[in-house]
Amino acid sequence: MPRKLLCITIDIEADYANTQGHTRLFEEPALFERYVDLIRRAGVKVTGFLVTSILTRYGEGIRKLEREIPIEFALHSHHHNTETSGDRDEIQLAQKTFREFFGKEAVGYRAPIGAISREGIGHLMDLGLRYDASVFPSIRPGKNGYWNTHMPIEPFRVTRGDDSILEFPFPALPAIRLNFGLPWIKLYGLGLSSALMRLFPPPSVIAFTTHAHDLYAPHLSDGVTALEKRALLRNSERGFDILETMIARFKNMGYEFAFMSEICDYVDSLPNLPSMPLDEWRYYLFKDFPWRKNLRKDSGSTPASD
Repeated sequence: MPRKLLCITIDIEADYANTQGHTRLFEEPALFERYVDLIRRAGVKVTGFLVTSILTRYGEGIRKLEREIPIEFALHSHHHNTETSGDRDEIQLAQKTFREFFGKEAVGYRAPIGAISREGIGHLMDLGLRYDASVFPSIRPGKNGYWNTHMPIEPFRVTRGDDSILEFPFPALPAIRLNFGLPWIKLYGLGLSSALMRLFPPPSVIAFTTHAHDLYAPHLSDGVTALEKRALLRNSERGFDILETMIARFKNMGYEFAFMSEICDYVDSLPNLPSMPLDEWRYYLFKDFPWRKNLRKDSGSTPASD
């Protein structure tokens, strides 16, 4: 039987729809201490996917988090812009900023909103990244949407000649392909989430998605639609409690908790790991559909990231 491994990942970026670029986790001591206390009591490891541009504002907060809990960091682009997140220059800038701050190389990458292209995966290989965690093997409507139910839900290797990179998809339940990271579990509620996980057992390897703004009620700026607002505010005051409950449930299901780098070591050693040639990569983002490109060109606007 394969090992069941799970990493609590946190995308460290500006809070959703906060045009000032603030992250309350690093500005409000009560939120920071509550997160530290939860991770310590749960006894889990965390991998933080870091938007490296926020180091200018929150560098000391990142250092403090590093001292307080077992956490490692990987890349989440530099600017958190879905239009550039797979560009070579953007990835290199994130690498450079990471290297200058931490004194070492990053080994993993996650694109904002999963906005990675075939070319972007190729750039990650060229630049020596060991793994990517950007693929949503599911469906999401809206401006940041995607349709990728054909993609695997378990880790796989992407190959290009002698080069390769490991891909860790965002968590999705089999058959129904529902996302089930913390943002979606808050939306479904714990009761429905528990029932769905019994009916459709999760994959054996999970990069469990969280954001700082999933833990508390976000301060939303103008421009958020009514539907988005309802989704974002559902169970928003219970984020910490829901995360703690889910950690306990995963433990009861037999999952071991590890850093992404440790899971990478394990997956890389599997003798029969599925692989996909890079030239067969098909990953569909609504922002790349021709009618969306024409709409952006006509309006002169750039889609907001989340």
